[in-house]
Amino acid sequence: MSENEHLKREFTDDERRRLVDYFSLLIEIDQREKARFAKLKDFPKGFAMESEGRECGLCLKSVYDTPGWFDKWGFKCSNCQDAVNRRKIPGSLCGDFRHEKSIPDTVLASRLNISVRTIRKKIKDGEIIGRRIPGVLR
Repeated sequence: MSENEHLKREFTDDERRRLVDYFSLLIEIDQREKARFAKLKDFPKGFAMESEGRECGLCLKSVYDTPGWFDKWGFKCSNCQDAVNRRKIPGSLCGDFRHEKSIPDTVLASRLNISVRTIRKKIKDGEIIGRRIPGVLR
């Protein structure tokens, strides 16, 4: 008998129903996302969409009150889309959730166990190269 044998048990009907509901929700979300990317065939440069509390792929802020923008890089708030349009920030940074291409100052401070103020001072002094998204208060 394996050491995890005691963990095996039958699911109750309620647990099965909740699991089915959860996977139904995941499928619905995936279908909506695929529909948005399919819409890009008609609008290759992207399209405006309701934000509905989505998180911007660049500044990582939740957007509720203003429409956002969806393009091949994903969803962005209007401020970050403007920065991409003016070539202040590359659109490819959008959706870089593993921070392989760039890293926000707050995440860097957390990983290095130093204050955000120290990171911003190093950016200001030129010790770290940083990009600022115009209009984003940090």
